[in-house]
Amino acid sequence: MDSSQNQVIESYKAFWTRFIDVNGRSTRPEFWHPFWINFLISSVLGIVSSGLLSGLFAIVIIIPTFTVMVRRLHDTNRTMILAIISYISGFITMIATTLFIIGVIIIVANTESHGLLGTTVMAGIFGTVIAGLVTLYTWFVLILAGNKEPNKYGTGGSCETDIEVYTQQ
Repeated sequence: MDSSQNQVIESYKAFWTRFIDVNGRSTRPEFWHPFWINFLISSVLGIVSSGLLSGLFAIVIIIPTFTVMVRRLHDTNRTMILAIISYISGFITMIATTLFIIGVIIIVANTESHGLLGTTVMAGIFGTVIAGLVTLYTWFVLILAGNKEPNKYGTGGSCETDIEVYTQQ
């Protein structure tokens, strides 16, 4: 097995073995390899089960995805607050979309409330744009190269300096 295949396997193994570990750092491959593997698994499960297994898989990977995102942010010397905001905005968008659809159905059924329909649509668009901007910024940060030197989150991740060499200087 060549080193790139080994890196993919090791990254995905670390995704599951460090599933509750928010300490330390993770490199870009340690974040992005599990991302695309989980995307493929979710897609296949969605196709074969009409979405049921894909939904269950999504629930299972919520915590490990969050923790690897936190470690990836640590590698860029950022706190976990961006991961929290990103997850909260995603949940709020999901709930708001559901309420928006229900609200539109109720408003359309009541022909006297067309002014409220416009307000509801604008609020939904505004919330979606804000959540989209948060997501884009989060992805931008996750794509950035990590710090090459040790930071307050440790020496792992993109840090190329061996801890023993660093402490002897």
